[in-house]
Amino acid sequence: MISDVEVRDAGSRGWGVFALRNFKRGEFIFRRRHGRVVSGAELSALSAEDQMHMCELDWDLYAVLLPPGCYLNHSCDPNAMRSGVRVFAWREIRPGEEVLIDYRLNATGAERWSCLCGSENCLGYVEAGGFFAMDEARQLDYLPYAPRFIRAEYQRLHS
Repeated sequence: MISDVEVRDAGSRGWGVFALRNFKRGEFIFRRRHGRVVSGAELSALSAEDQMHMCELDWDLYAVLLPPGCYLNHSCDPNAMRSGVRVFAWREIRPGEEVLIDYRLNATGAERWSCLCGSENCLGYVEAGGFFAMDEARQLDYLPYAPRFIRAEYQRLHS
């Protein structure tokens, strides 16, 4: 339920999504909603705000995320996972804790930006082509939750 989370200031990460109650590992948190769906050629026509809140749906298809899902921040050691549009607890999340996902789950581009997550295994940056830049063990952990196009590419690369 979206009533179980709130969007508020997350310090250096901007806005973030915070749990209002305890979530057990595997428990559904909320459904991410997509706004406009665009091709790669249309990305530059979007506002700067919309470009900050994108999700890859395929190699050349992107969705603008709507609140609260557009405010999910990245962590190299996430406490939540998304599978399609569903966000669920990857581990227990306590009330007041920020709900964090790993952007590398479905990232495909070549961009790289500084990571502000501060986790023990933080690389200091997020690579947009991140799924295939992650170590093999992490890829295998994330693979069941990755979008179909990422799973297909993984299978192609490993067959």
